[in-house]
Amino acid sequence: MIVSSAIERRYKLSSDEFKKDYVELGKPVIISGVIPSWNGFDKWSLKRFKDLSPSLNIYAKKFSEKGIEICSLTMERYIELIENYEQDPQNYARPPYCHDLPLFSLIPSLIEDAQPFPYDYLPAWYWHKWWRYCQFFLGSSNSITPLHFDCLLTNNIFFQVVGRKQFTILLHEDAKYCYRQGWRWFLVNPENPDLKKYPEYKNAKPIKFIVNPGDIVYMPPGTLHHVRSLDMSISFNIDWHTQKSSLNAIAAIRKGMPIQNLYYNFLLAMGLVLKVPPQIIFKFYKSYLNYVS
Repeated sequence: MIVSSAIERRYKLSSDEFKKDYVELGKPVIISGVIPSWNGFDKWSLKRFKDLSPSLNIYAKKFSEKGIEICSLTMERYIELIENYEQDPQNYARPPYCHDLPLFSLIPSLIEDAQPFPYDYLPAWYWHKWWRYCQFFLGSSNSITPLHFDCLLTNNIFFQVVGRKQFTILLHEDAKYCYRQGWRWFLVNPENPDLKKYPEYKNAKPIKFIVNPGDIVYMPPGTLHHVRSLDMSISFNIDWHTQKSSLNAIAAIRKGMPIQNLYYNFLLAMGLVLKVPPQIIFKFYKSYLNYVS
């Protein structure tokens, strides 16, 4: 098994180049130079989030071999846990990870901070209230998301605003070497793979890279990814389909995709292929943003 750092990095990639050279080819890329022009790029911090909405009830996750445990707490309390851990990690437990939170919908004033947003990277169908499709990741250093792919087999565009993250990704064709558990999770830990327990992983071709503040990462449908926060980190992403990927995702029902996932993919295909307006589709799709969490 050879771990590679081979992923292209592009500066201020145009939307036409992004779609032609990466989305259509199913090729990952890191894009720099876009986020630093946002109104709030240098404003986002733990303090700002706590000041904006200290009493907001949020949820955070603890990942373990037993599954995912979800806990609820206020934004103020959660940020206190992060600050304590960052100041003294020897004496404070690592906090749970605030993972897949629709924070733009919960704190709408943050939307202006992400302007000018590169919504033209997305299909035009998503442009209406694009922020509704965003899910946030807020957590301490050493927060980890285990190896998985996005459950609807969507494209993933990931915005790193504060802190650094280390990604290990594998293209979808390498999933067969990673010992799937359920629909979208995998047993292999790509940071320290146990080749005696998971010998087929030696055939995989992982790509490891660091994402810096201000970077955007694009991952094509079905990309496996394991993510570690190297610092306290604030990020968000959008899972999105093209016409082609929505139809491919519907066909994945033959490969074990859960019925609930098929429902959401069918909704998106109605929008992207049949041109049903997003104002209609979102009323039914909205529950996905809780389901995925």
